[in-house]
Amino acid sequence: MTPTTVSQNGINLVKKFEGLHKVTEDGMVRAYRCPAGRWTIGYGHCKGVKSGMRVTKEECISLLTDDLNDAGAVVKRYVSVPLSQEQFDALVSFVFNIGGGANFQNSTLLKKLNQGLYDEVPEQIMRWNKARVDGNLKPLRGLTRRRTAEAALFSMNVALADDGGDLMAQKPEQAAPKPLKKSKTLAGAGLAGGAGIATEIAGQLQPLVGYSESIKYIFLAASLAGVALVTYARMKDSKEGVH
Repeated sequence: MTPTTVSQNGINLVKKFEGLHKVTEDGMVRAYRCPAGRWTIGYGHCKGVKSGMRVTKEECISLLTDDLNDAGAVVKRYVSVPLSQEQFDALVSFVFNIGGGANFQNSTLLKKLNQGLYDEVPEQIMRWNKARVDGNLKPLRGLTRRRTAEAALFSMNVALADDGGDLMAQKPEQAAPKPLKKSKTLAGAGLAGGAGIATEIAGQLQPLVGYSESIKYIFLAASLAGVALVTYARMKDSKEGVH
């Protein structure tokens, strides 16, 4: 069963990454042009925003709620498999950021999710960490941090051994090393912005200590999710006989 509304944790996640910009001395919030050149106000709200527009902080919350409801409607419309609250929240944040409709509908992420390949969704989320800067598509730190948090949130309810999940092998063994030139692990790293992405993520996680408890928990889980993603990719290479 898929949730019908985003939770407070999901709302907080979006608020932290969008930020409340251009607050004036009288407490009002004014419109501004985002890096993409669109008039924006409050927590990333763009619909109907014009130059000179001013709203209260309370109105910013209302606009964000409406935007997240719209993003949630997109998730419910196109996702045909059950979602947990954490998975729904992560996808709502993701859809809100990438622009709903066609981007999400045509994504590999959605195809894999609707096939029931939940474990492959975090890797797909991480691929959307790029934007055009001076006409060139580049990975951005802010997007990498956001994608990491969304991937971690999506994976947060995965059952571990103590929760009845897969049994842990007590004596792991290392298989013969495989050449990396055809490895999907490296391909995935390339899509995420190159080998330096892991270092960048680690560096970006460090300043997050001051976040709220729920958000800190998400980012702590993110570091574990990153390790799990790389492990999963290497296991998949092995099964497919990459040489």
